[in-house]
Amino acid sequence: MTDSHSQAVTSYQQIGSAPQRVGLRAYFGIHTSTCTSAILGFLLCLCSVFVGLPQTHANPASGDGVYPAADAHKSASGRNRDQSGIKLTLRSSTAVVSKTSGYTVKVAITNTSDQASGAGTLSVDTNALYTFSSRIDMQDWADGGSHIPTPNHLVSQHVDSIQPGQSLEVTASAAADQEQLAAMNTWGPKPLLLTYSNDKATDSGKPLLGEATTFLTRSSDGLTTAQTPPMSISMLLPLASTGWSLDQDKVKQLMTGQQNNKQSSKSEKESTENHSQQTPSASASNSQSASRCQPTQCTVDSQQDNSQSKNSRAEIATQTQKVVNLSQSAIKQQEHQIQLLEHHNKLNTLADPLYVGYFNSHVRVDAGMQPGAFDMSTYSNQDAAHYNSAGVEDEDWNAQTASHELQDSLGDNTDTKPVYALQGHTSWSLDSLTQARKQGYTTAVAPLGLDADSGTSAHTSKYTVPTDAGEITVLSAQQELSTLAQGEPTSAKAASEQSTAGQVARFMAQSAFYQMEQPYAERALLVCFGNNQDTGAASMLMDAVEAASWLQLDNLDTLAKAQPYAKGDQARELIAQESKNGSDKSKAGSLDGTLDSLTASRKDIERFGTAMLAKPKQTNSSPSASSGKSDAQALARQDATDTARRSDDPREWLQSVTQVHDTLALHALSCADKAGGLADAARTLADQLLNGVQIKPSESVTIVSETAKMPVTLSNSHPYPVAVRVSSKTDSMEIVTTRTAYAVIPANSETQVTFTIRVATAGQADAEIALVDQDGVPFGQTRSTHITSNLRLSDMSGLLIVVLALLFGALGLWRQFTRKKDPDE
Repeated sequence: MTDSHSQAVTSYQQIGSAPQRVGLRAYFGIHTSTCTSAILGFLLCLCSVFVGLPQTHANPASGDGVYPAADAHKSASGRNRDQSGIKLTLRSSTAVVSKTSGYTVKVAITNTSDQASGAGTLSVDTNALYTFSSRIDMQDWADGGSHIPTPNHLVSQHVDSIQPGQSLEVTASAAADQEQLAAMNTWGPKPLLLTYSNDKATDSGKPLLGEATTFLTRSSDGLTTAQTPPMSISMLLPLASTGWSLDQDKVKQLMTGQQNNKQSSKSEKESTENHSQQTPSASASNSQSASRCQPTQCTVDSQQDNSQSKNSRAEIATQTQKVVNLSQSAIKQQEHQIQLLEHHNKLNTLADPLYVGYFNSHVRVDAGMQPGAFDMSTYSNQDAAHYNSAGVEDEDWNAQTASHELQDSLGDNTDTKPVYALQGHTSWSLDSLTQARKQGYTTAVAPLGLDADSGTSAHTSKYTVPTDAGEITVLSAQQELSTLAQGEPTSAKAASEQSTAGQVARFMAQSAFYQMEQPYAERALLVCFGNNQDTGAASMLMDAVEAASWLQLDNLDTLAKAQPYAKGDQARELIAQESKNGSDKSKAGSLDGTLDSLTASRKDIERFGTAMLAKPKQTNSSPSASSGKSDAQALARQDATDTARRSDDPREWLQSVTQVHDTLALHALSCADKAGGLADAARTLADQLLNGVQIKPSESVTIVSETAKMPVTLSNSHPYPVAVRVSSKTDSMEIVTTRTAYAVIPANSETQVTFTIRVATAGQADAEIALVDQDGVPFGQTRSTHITSNLRLSDMSGLLIVVLALLFGALGLWRQFTRKKDPDE
């Protein structure tokens, strides 16, 4: 960049030499020579804001000269924004201004017009004496709809001409001893106006102007004002992800049995070593894990403890070698999260046990959440059967399961961390909180707050809600601060908050306002980041929070022990109102579609186990079709070693396939924005299972007699034999085949069945050949075989026809010669 783009520090001089603002505003000064004049100036400023009358400010240098406030500044959303050809975007700024920090801002200036901007000037101005009176007051300024004067000029920076459609980043700095900055004698949020104007009018005669309203927050550092106790704030980062997908290479290994072999050989020793280290409850859970995951024996004892109905999801990930894996972007996100937590040790974490199990190194976890970040707030007890049929049961996401799986993922069965129920994509309702309490959770988290529309002041983020299942604590994030922390503007009109720097500036100003609003009130606030949080933005915000003298970073335990803001019937009413405001029927419809898709795919997996896998009695009569160590064709396939390692029980293999499906289902019912893709992945898994049994294409059949044989070759790519039927049907009444044939196809092999073709006449027909399971339900792809009949008289039927023809011919001749002739003949 040229010298004109370098940082600059400017200040106003005598009123007679003060630069004009090209019709933008008149100069405002602040008299600081005596306490009386300072108070008078402050009162006049307040009058101009709230009464809307013109006011005067004395120049601190000369003491004379007045400028009308009405002409000095107009709304940022008024005259210039509509016709502006310039857009200002905040790239970075000094979020907390202290005695020694000074103020630096970096702005991206974009020329959105169809002509070059010409050389211009970026001006940075504030109002050192202004105090925001309400949240509405702050929001109006952020939206660019407020008429707050900004008389204190901090810095101007020259800007070169910008071509149409191009952007230029400009940095402007005011040193700590800059006159107007040093004159700030009160701490808190101040309005800050960024203005760009070109040095001369454009060809159209209208100056190109761009404005942006944001905030400057002065800390109490170096000020003589009374120090108030800092406000307690807990920053919470969920460790969860939506970047789940199927690893197709590992799916192929699983489907062909290679994955099972590798895991089996690897885990034989590990299972023995780990068995003695498991807690009694964990061992019981593992021993009973197959009850619902064996499609050939899908009956679960209703008296079993919830923790004993299925393997932990962490063990599932190990057993299936992470067939359900994280995307590369999600893995990269994990690396950034570790760096973020190492840099900010007071940032609290709430971890998904499944997600934590995928970290390649140790990650700090303060508390756990439900496995897979399952969407508990959308779950309804009325839909429990629908969830079960989709592959997700209540015990998959209860508090006991979450605790055990978190221990497994962290590799420490002695470290018991608290587990919280994290809100999903809809607001908590009394019904969903009741379900959470029944599932063993005593604390729930609401990342976007419960009283966004109540207009109340910032208060302790804790509610105690009575439910039919018992009392549950709800930690409700402060709505405005959490919205900003999650990378969202407080409103669509807040142009400066479309960037991370603008959001951080507003966060610090808003939090300072809350502390000034009730400086001696004892409060504990919760601020939640998002599930897929931009770690760079989170680090920028944490740096600012750590530098804020009015904030005290605390852990979740401090918040959990604080006095609740509301409890009893009052808390129930707030929950009911929030649930009513946050209801979304479109999400409910989308959930039903996801559940239907998952139910269909899981039923197909169960059908494969009950109606397609060959049972021992079906393979005993056919050595070539047997599984495991007795597979005689393994030598020919050169996989005898793998086959020998493989379990003789195909249900163990199919259980792994089912577990992968159910893991996908759990994630699909957590990731609303990616639920469809994960449900499709579960569908793909079931399809690969069914499509592992196929009919190989056959050549056309030509028939020269009344009957013939039609061979059909069947293949099985699975590591265990299957028993199926094959149906054949032609589109001709004269050329027909036998209807069905039964086949047992060995593991990773082929077999052949034969259909009999019967022909009544010469002609052509197509035979449609399809696979049917043992229950008579078709599956897989159908094949078509063309049949051509060239019927010749070369068998007994043909000879009989010839003999009959000769007899009838001889009879006709005999009758012709032996009959009496009429006299007239």
